[in-house]
Amino acid sequence: GGFNAAGATGVERFVGGALPQEWMERISLLHSRASALLKETEALARQLKANARDNPGDAARCARLYSRLGVLAPRLQHAQATAELWLQDPAAGQPPLAKWLEAGIQHGLVTLTAHACPLQPGSLLRHQLWSKVRAAVVTSASLVTCGGFDHFLHESGLAFDDAVVAREVQSPFDHARQGRLVVVQTQADPKDVEGYSREMLDALMVDLASVQRGALVLFTSKALMRRAQELLERGLHRDLRDKVLAQGEASRTQLLRQHAERVEAGGASILFGLQSFGEGLDLPGELCEWVFITKLPFASPSDPVGQARADWLKAQGRDPFSELVVPATGARLLQWTGRALRSETDEAVVVCYDARLLRQSYGRRMLKGLPPYKLQRRVGGVLSDVSA
Repeated sequence: GGFNAAGATGVERFVGGALPQEWMERISLLHSRASALLKETEALARQLKANARDNPGDAARCARLYSRLGVLAPRLQHAQATAELWLQDPAAGQPPLAKWLEAGIQHGLVTLTAHACPLQPGSLLRHQLWSKVRAAVVTSASLVTCGGFDHFLHESGLAFDDAVVAREVQSPFDHARQGRLVVVQTQADPKDVEGYSREMLDALMVDLASVQRGALVLFTSKALMRRAQELLERGLHRDLRDKVLAQGEASRTQLLRQHAERVEAGGASILFGLQSFGEGLDLPGELCEWVFITKLPFASPSDPVGQARADWLKAQGRDPFSELVVPATGARLLQWTGRALRSETDEAVVVCYDARLLRQSYGRRMLKGLPPYKLQRRVGGVLSDVSA
C-alpha cells in the first residue's frame, strides 16, 4: 500500500501471511523479550499489591507505581501476542493468518504498527466461546443473508455443529401490503460509472420532487452524494435544495431533529446519507415513506483481512465474489431496506436504481434475502409487477 505524509495511512500486507525469512530471528527475539518483561511486570505488580497491604503508609506511592505498570503491561501483552501470531505458520490446508504493517502519522511522528489476525472468526469462537457454554441463543434481524443461514454459520464456526438449530421467525409486518420494492431499469450499466451516475441522478431528482413527507436517500460513496448535492444547487432543482439535509452538514442528532421538525410541520424533508445512515436509523411513520437506494452497496474486501481471505479462497480455486462479497452485500442491502418499515402501521416504498438486483443471478440471490415486498420493475416511468 502507498504512504504519504498528509496523515493518510499506508498498509503493507504480507501475501499469504509469509514474512521475509530474515525477519524471523528478530521477531523470535521480540517475542521472548516481551514475554520475559511481561513476567517481570506481573511479579512487580504482585509485589506492589503486597507492599501496599503490609505498609498502609506506603499505599499511595504503591498505587501510583501500579498505575504506571498498568499502562505498560497491555502494550507488552500486545507485542507478545502479535509476535507469537507473526511466527505462526498455518497447518497444511489451513488458511494463513492475515499479517500486515500499517504506517501513519500521530502528533507529527511517523508510526508503524504490526497486525496479525485469523482469516475467519469461526475457530476463535469455537475455542473461546461455543465450547465453553452449555447453551447460547444468537439472534438478529440480519443473520439470514441471501435467504439462508449458511453464511452466518460458516463465519461463526457453527456450520458443522450437530447441536445447532437455525430458525427464521417471520416478521409481524405484512411486507407485501405495507411496502413496495421498485427496481428501476436504467439504460446505462452500473459498471459504466459515469453514464449510470448521470442517468440515476436525473431519475432520482424527478422522484424526489414527488416526496411529500419524509424520505431517505442512501449513497454508496461521498463523491456520488456530492454530485447529487451539486445538482440541487443548479437552477433546475433548486426548489428541492431546501428540503434536503445531507450527512456531514451537521451532527446526526441535529439532522434527525431538523428532519422530524420539518415533517411534523407538514413539509417534505429528505435525508441524504452514506452507510452509517443505512443501519440503526429509526424513522417510523411519516419520517420515512421513501427509501432511495442509489446503487447496490457492494462490500468489496478492502481491508487487509478481507483481501487475505479473498487471496486464500482464490488459491483454493474458490470464488471470493460469490462466497464473501455477495453475502456481505446482501446483508447490507437488508439493513438499508430495513429503514423503510419500522412498525406494523408503516407504509413505504423502496426504490433501487440498480437493476442488477433483478437482472443478475447474484442480484436474485440478494433479493431472496429481502423481506417479501410487493416487487415492481420500472422501465422509462412505466411500472410492472414482478414475481420474486
